[in-house]
Amino acid sequence: MRDNKVQQLCETGIFTALIFVATVLLKIPTPFGYTHLGDCLLFLSVLMLGWKRGACAGALGEALADLIGGYAVWIVPTLIAKSLMAAIMGLVLEHMLKNSRGRMGWILGAVLGGAFQVAVYTITRVFLYGPAVAISRIPFVSGQTLVGIVLAFILTEALQKTSLRSRFHYTTDAVADAVAER
Repeated sequence: MRDNKVQQLCETGIFTALIFVATVLLKIPTPFGYTHLGDCLLFLSVLMLGWKRGACAGALGEALADLIGGYAVWIVPTLIAKSLMAAIMGLVLEHMLKNSRGRMGWILGAVLGGAFQVAVYTITRVFLYGPAVAISRIPFVSGQTLVGIVLAFILTEALQKTSLRSRFHYTTDAVADAVAER
């Protein structure tokens, strides 16, 4: 039992680090922050670790990137937005798996979670910069989220054709697996 908890802690830590690196190194600066590829790995972390550990890895990895990058004002909004984005994705996916819609479930969950992320960041920008700036940034945050979803989909489909498939908490074709077992 203890070995399993240590393994889970290590996996979560590795994903936290991967998300941090993807956010810090693969970023494009903008006047009000930056755009990055960390969301792609956040979505992948939910699929591989489950929504609880994926939410922890995503929130911590991206919040640490804000801290290191000099965007301390964004740490709390990032913790909220990223953890809830991952939780929404995972909970929608679990619900959809129960209703035989695996692949569609994670995409729908990522889109809904991403929409929540856009809302959290937009509301935060209203308080920090005013409504005009907040509204003007919606396309950029939405684009970052969309790129993360598309790249996560491509990466997930590729990884599930390898031996790493067994490491996924949720497989995108979990429904097909369940049907094949019957």
